[in-house]
Amino acid sequence: MIDVSERLWALERHVRIFWHGHIVEPATWHRGPILERVPHFATYRVLPQRAGEAWVYVTVGSSITESSIGGIEFFVMSPMASEVHSETLAMVSHYHSFEAHRLNIGSVIDIGRPWMPNSSMDHLLVSLPYPYGPELEWASREAGSARFLWLLPIYRSEGEFIKRETLDEFESRLDAGAVNVLDPNRSPIV
Repeated sequence: MIDVSERLWALERHVRIFWHGHIVEPATWHRGPILERVPHFATYRVLPQRAGEAWVYVTVGSSITESSIGGIEFFVMSPMASEVHSETLAMVSHYHSFEAHRLNIGSVIDIGRPWMPNSSMDHLLVSLPYPYGPELEWASREAGSARFLWLLPIYRSEGEFIKRETLDEFESRLDAGAVNVLDPNRSPIV
């Protein structure tokens, strides 16, 4: 069994090594019930290096539950820095902490508000970390073999499409339309 403090250190190291050269700073949300359900929860903000690159908010500690291996960490990409992303990660991690609400690839979450101010997208799709690949997706054994998954902002209509059709069909449409997923006001693809 891996010691919790060692696992947390390995998760943070995974994030810092992956975004080597970027400023990676704490941006944790402590309000609400998150620490009651996920006591090791923390978020980090990864600053872009160049104009037009994403700000990334990523959890460290969401994967640490009663099981000694596995678990999921989440990240969201944004065109700008905003505390709302730390709140979103806390909300999703809290929700995911309940066995009845476990999230995985293809899960769609109604967050009940826009994912960021002035956007009409109020749902998140749990997705593979396509912008970053398997080097980010899979943490080391020391980090509990946690899996980092992307929370992609989507419209309600897109979430309904995924449930009615398939995740693959939705992703194909995203690719075909060369959709800028960082645009908080992008047009819905369905």
